[in-house]
Amino acid sequence: MRSGSQFALVLVLMSLAVLACTSSAPTGVTPQLEAASTELNVEIVTATPIATSPPTDLEASPELTVELATATVIPIPVASPLPTIAPLQLEIVQSQAWTDRDGNVRVNVLFRNPYDFPVSPASGFRASVLGTLGAVLRDSEFYFLDGISGGVGFLLAGETVAATACFTCEAAPLPEEWGSVEFVSIIKDATGSRNYSTQVEATITGVSFDGDSPIFWITGTVTNNSDAMLSRISARVLVFDQDGNLVGAGESSAWDVGPGATANISGYGIGAMPVAGFIEFEASALGVTY
Repeated sequence: MRSGSQFALVLVLMSLAVLACTSSAPTGVTPQLEAASTELNVEIVTATPIATSPPTDLEASPELTVELATATVIPIPVASPLPTIAPLQLEIVQSQAWTDRDGNVRVNVLFRNPYDFPVSPASGFRASVLGTLGAVLRDSEFYFLDGISGGVGFLLAGETVAATACFTCEAAPLPEEWGSVEFVSIIKDATGSRNYSTQVEATITGVSFDGDSPIFWITGTVTNNSDAMLSRISARVLVFDQDGNLVGAGESSAWDVGPGATANISGYGIGAMPVAGFIEFEASALGVTY
């Protein structure tokens, strides 16, 4: 009887507990633990716009001053290139190249000094004979027929003087047939190098060729028109054919000619007599004191 009443009492207490829980919760909402339910607090901060108009209080709002520095351009001097000075050169008036009867290859050239001062040949002055394909076969030195330099060469301002060269004289024959001749005529200022006199004259009485010989003969006189003794007076002779082509050049001199005196000359030149027609010649003279 006692155990049954205790069981009834427990059942009544459980029913009352259930009734109490269901009466306090709203309909349709699942009860949640108070500790598991937290609230999220969000604070919205309103940004204040910055005014774009310039401030009225200049002291309170200092302006940023930007100073632009002006660059000063300093020109850097550039060295000017040194001008290229062309070497002095003689003008080639006319030339004559041929093979003489003895098989020697020869050349005569008329050189003119285009400057207003005396000149003489410098290093590198030469004549070259070329093969038919343009290759240099042999070089040769010139012998100048100015009559006072011993063949070295001396030309007054504006003067034309002949020079001669032989490529095979006292040398072996050329290794092949020659085709042309070229010249290098570099010169130098020769002012003051010679004690010369232009107060002289030449009178040529005869120019004669001996068949096909490369030698022709010169005869005539020279006169000293100065008031001083001259060591040498040279007569320079240029020979042309009837068409004005150079066919020979020579020189003949008289030594120790006194003032006002006239002396006979007899000499020779190198050339090739024209096969037809006549010849003409020109003569000039120059004196020197050594």
